[in-house]
Amino acid sequence: MWNNQNPPEFEHDGFPHPQRDGADETSPDTEQESLDPNLSPEHIKATKKSLKRIYITLLIMGLLLGGLVSVGVVIALDRMGLTDAPADVEETEMPY
Repeated sequence: MWNNQNPPEFEHDGFPHPQRDGADETSPDTEQESLDPNLSPEHIKATKKSLKRIYITLLIMGLLLGGLVSVGVVIALDRMGLTDAPADVEETEMPY
């Protein structure tokens, strides 16, 4: 008769144990075969180099754009007279 225990070649979840079916999923041979060819050390080095170049270019462009905007703001404030000293206000006596 059938009992409620799992057969010895299966784990408690019903799937075969990876080492019992002859294939070990964590072996280095299967990991090397499943790697993407774009993950080669040369490709990683070239990708890092291009990303570094893009980052530095964007950083320089941002600094230049920020400098131009700040000069434009200073020129606009000067033309509108917002950088002048405020006019003196005469104090008058206020009746209470």
